[in-house]
Amino acid sequence: MSSSNHFNQGSRFLASKPRNEVDAKEEIFRIEGNTTFATNYGRWLEKHNKLICEIRSALNDEVVDDKLVFLIDISLKHYLEFSEMKTSDVSNVAWCTAADQSLWWIGGFRPSKLLQVIVPQLQHSCSQQQLSDICNLVQSCEQVEYALARGMEKLHQILHNATTEGERGLKLTSAPQQMRFLKQANDVRQEFLHRLCGLLTNSQYAEFLLCLGECLYNPSSSL
Repeated sequence: MSSSNHFNQGSRFLASKPRNEVDAKEEIFRIEGNTTFATNYGRWLEKHNKLICEIRSALNDEVVDDKLVFLIDISLKHYLEFSEMKTSDVSNVAWCTAADQSLWWIGGFRPSKLLQVIVPQLQHSCSQQQLSDICNLVQSCEQVEYALARGMEKLHQILHNATTEGERGLKLTSAPQQMRFLKQANDVRQEFLHRLCGLLTNSQYAEFLLCLGECLYNPSSSL
């Protein structure tokens, strides 16, 4: 199977999933009474939207690579701030853990599935070698995602059993364990973003960041 067919099949599969699985952008976080978190996220999103506009303008103006490199670097740092903000309070995180085809995962996006959604829009500018390298990255992400998802599922089962049996105290002590899984998932996402940056040209990665912003943070997106 060719690299392009691999991504096309992945995108068709996701397109067939219920909208509440593929396009549940509002479910990245459950902001329940935490006004500080809501305020910080609002500020982060405002800056994120400004960065997306700057990247789009730079691509349209065909600016030199130095400008794109600067914007890409700022965007990667901004996503790192996003990860750090999430770990401030695990009660705000939507814990999507199942090792299935869902785009959403432990506290955010699932790298392997995100690529299957976005890459079909970029493959017109990618070489066969790039597509092959990206396929290898998908497989690498899938292995790590599966291991973390299994660990989270086991923890959730323990918590479910404890709640059923009336051992509610165990649930209160599980936050550090959930935090470790969230930090590991955030590390996977950060590593993924940096590794993909090394596989694409500056303009290709800038296009990827535009698609990423549309896919994850634009409620009107059709992705």
